[in-house]
Amino acid sequence: MSGGILKGAGSRYARALATGLVGGLLFTSFDAGEVFAKPAAPETAASDDGCSTRTEEKSIVVESGKAPFGNSGVATVTDRHGKDLEPIANISEYEPDLAETSAQRLEQALVPTLADPPAGEQLGVTPVASGTPEAPTADDVCIEAESEGLETHELQVATDAAPSALHHAASFNGVTPGVTMRADVLGKWSNPIEPEVGGDTLTYQLENFPTVAVGFSGDVVTSIRVELAAPAAPKRLIAKLGLSDFRPSVANDEFGCPTSTSFPERGVTLHQRSDAAAAMATDGPSTANAPQGEGVYEIVVRSVDAASFVRRAQRCSQTEYAHRMDDLKMALDLDPTNVEVMCRLSEVHLATGACVAAEQLAAKAVNVDPGSDPCRLQWAKCLHQLARYDRAVEETRVVLEGTTAAPIVRAAALEEMALLAALGSKDVQQRAVPLHNKAIELADTLATSDDTAVRAAANDVLLSAHLAVAEQIAAGDWQSKDEAVGQWVSRASALAEQMIVSGDGDVSLRLRVAVTALTAGGRLHPPVDPKLWIEEAEQAAADYEATIGDDAFARSLMNWQLGMAYFHAAEIQHRRGEADLAIRYGEMADATLSPLAEERCDVPDTRYALGRLYFQIGAVHAVHQQDHDMACQWYDRAADLLMEPAPVTRLANPGHHGDALVSMGVSYWETGQRERAYELTAAGTALVDQGVAEGLLAAETLAVPKGNLNAMAKALGKAELTTPEQDSGGNVQVAHKPRAGNKRSAKSRSQTRTAGRTSSSAASRR
Repeated sequence: MSGGILKGAGSRYARALATGLVGGLLFTSFDAGEVFAKPAAPETAASDDGCSTRTEEKSIVVESGKAPFGNSGVATVTDRHGKDLEPIANISEYEPDLAETSAQRLEQALVPTLADPPAGEQLGVTPVASGTPEAPTADDVCIEAESEGLETHELQVATDAAPSALHHAASFNGVTPGVTMRADVLGKWSNPIEPEVGGDTLTYQLENFPTVAVGFSGDVVTSIRVELAAPAAPKRLIAKLGLSDFRPSVANDEFGCPTSTSFPERGVTLHQRSDAAAAMATDGPSTANAPQGEGVYEIVVRSVDAASFVRRAQRCSQTEYAHRMDDLKMALDLDPTNVEVMCRLSEVHLATGACVAAEQLAAKAVNVDPGSDPCRLQWAKCLHQLARYDRAVEETRVVLEGTTAAPIVRAAALEEMALLAALGSKDVQQRAVPLHNKAIELADTLATSDDTAVRAAANDVLLSAHLAVAEQIAAGDWQSKDEAVGQWVSRASALAEQMIVSGDGDVSLRLRVAVTALTAGGRLHPPVDPKLWIEEAEQAAADYEATIGDDAFARSLMNWQLGMAYFHAAEIQHRRGEADLAIRYGEMADATLSPLAEERCDVPDTRYALGRLYFQIGAVHAVHQQDHDMACQWYDRAADLLMEPAPVTRLANPGHHGDALVSMGVSYWETGQRERAYELTAAGTALVDQGVAEGLLAAETLAVPKGNLNAMAKALGKAELTTPEQDSGGNVQVAHKPRAGNKRSAKSRSQTRTAGRTSSSAASRR
């Protein structure tokens, strides 16, 4: 059973973020001794950083002086009030105090040496090429477009397509864009107004239609523009045209009134004029208040093309994953080489957990257009999620070191590099916060852009960076860590509220903030009380669910995030000594996460997350209730999952992973399952050992795992593989041979410790 984890130990947590890769970009741009939020230093070397010329600089997050360097053990778990992180998401008027610019806080040496920004600052959507639809197979039908007592207009539109045709252009009086030729139009409709019939447009005045303009590309009809004699009611016209079963794509004016309604499957667009627009056009009375009516004054029929599906996908809300995916797949079917469509579809796949499909699309887009910076960055994000960190760093560097990326793409690339750096060795991790702050600096200049897409993307970078910095500070040794984490989470919460109000985001952002607050707050000493953040997460999930309709993708994402909130709350309550609440939150996480695991199989740490959850619940029974039999029931569910190889991710790392296996070994040993205990302890020790070798963990982290492994080996008559390490007090931390039977003495139990799981006072409660 141990082969799966031990045989792969050499590559299990291999660092894809080698110093040479990340450092190549960062060392040329940053002084390694300077960071934006300064880590705490040992008191004996508080001012000696090896750079005598550097001016002392306060962090933009922490304004207080240096804090003493805390001990390396786990602090005593106590309930503390007054400095806990509390939700502020309901305070919509809160204005975030964003990170200040480099001119105010940074010297020039801290700014990465990147390529000059291009002249254009906005990302546009590349027009997609038109496809050639199949000719309609149904007979034309006569439909009426009535309008307020005026004469009836006769409009003929092809409706029911063959079952195999997903889309086809409508036709008007027997003319179909993309199918009908110029000679056919002249033969059916006789002479146009223009004396020259070979131009790009032929204009007709047909009965009941003041103007009918037919557009051509060469000799093929591309569009038909039909002017109505009088405005028609949109809903009734849509029904009469047989378009009611299709999802419309609606464009609105500044008043929120429709200006056009399109149906991409049929190539039909209804141009509308609201009461407000009509009044302004005729110098009528003011209609600044929301107008009540609108009328269709023009119908345009075009060839079915990819661009119309892309536009409808863009107009969807972020919660409409299924609709966006359907539209983008249709667009790609019509235009298989369009890199913009590939990139957008990759984004939807990645957001919904289909990492493999997302990576394949993004890689194809870069292969088709190597110069597309947005597509290359999207590819890097996919590689990141698949734990292919080496290549992700390479592709992100290409974007940052190039000369063509728009500012918003550069900001997102800086943020991506920061997230990648956070997964590196301890030396590389120190470069994450400076990169996050550089991303904030650049995104902050774009967050008020008139371009809604740029503004939304910039705010998303700001939110991501603030949340990530909170996690980084919480996980490291930083000055005034509690206050700093609270500051960054509060700013993130305020940003989320601004995005919700402006329409750049939805209420699911509150759930995202809550999960990060629990992740970061759980790493503080003592950890925060999770109650308020769980309430925030549950309320956000309820509000979000009310907006997502029947979108299964959105519901799954919501439930996974809510389940992770329960996951972190269970771990926090375990550390706080609240056993009942820890078990309750753990079981809620199990009920929420377990049903979603299969559909998230592409995400590398999904199975690890479940294994970690089952371990966590078992650990509560083992540590707080001294019930190793019950603990092992949960460990039985966790063991196979945690014995599988898993890459380093924000959730999974060799320290926590090895700790879990070693801790499980203690309970199996207690219940007499000694070989199983030895197997798990050996696997956990191998993981911690590798983490130390790769610079992820301190050398003393090995003391407990090696001690327990050698004690078990001695008791089982196996060769001791290592020399027992000593802790800071000089005591060898080993498991003594138990007495006969499954239970051991209290003294013996206290000497086999769960790695990194309890403090000295917590251990005394066992």
